[in-house]
Amino acid sequence: MTATMPRRRLTPEIRRENILDVAARIVLEEGVSAVSMERLGREAGVSKALVYAYFDSQTDVLSALLMREHRHFQAKGRKLLAQSEGFAAGVRATTAAWLDHVAERGGLIERLTNEPDIARIMESVDATERPMTSAIFGDGIAREYRIDRTRATTIADLLMGLTGAAGAQIHRTGADRTATLELTLTMIFAVLTDIASDDKTIA
Repeated sequence: MTATMPRRRLTPEIRRENILDVAARIVLEEGVSAVSMERLGREAGVSKALVYAYFDSQTDVLSALLMREHRHFQAKGRKLLAQSEGFAAGVRATTAAWLDHVAERGGLIERLTNEPDIARIMESVDATERPMTSAIFGDGIAREYRIDRTRATTIADLLMGLTGAAGAQIHRTGADRTATLELTLTMIFAVLTDIASDDKTIA
């Protein structure tokens, strides 16, 4: 007689992630409107009541899903930046990571941010976190190019917009990722070199 292995009980954290994984698949395959609490429970193998134990509503699920995408990239970007040897290597690594992220997950991000309620939540998060990211890269620009720190932070914020536009280009047109990466980096470093040169001339 074969002994039956006991069923492993999932932790709340894993269960929540499973529900979000199911939501991500449904959004990618069928769109946001196809997500319902009942369907999430059915396809995640839990009751609708348990889905409600983790999320208050469909909007709450979708907001959490978008937030997970955001947090995942933020963590990856910070890790790459910490591991990079020098400012230029850090810019290259994080820019490449962002373009990869958009190429892989852009469809999901776009569908989620097209929902006004969800987009508003993300805008609130971005308003808090973007200045911190700009400050980090601004510090690097100030050190590397000897540009005033306040001005360097503004430059960093503008260049982040360039990187975002490059990701949107890949997602919208299917542009070659490697070629877009190299063009974006060329533009970033050309701008920084030109600004630093102008500042020295003025000084």
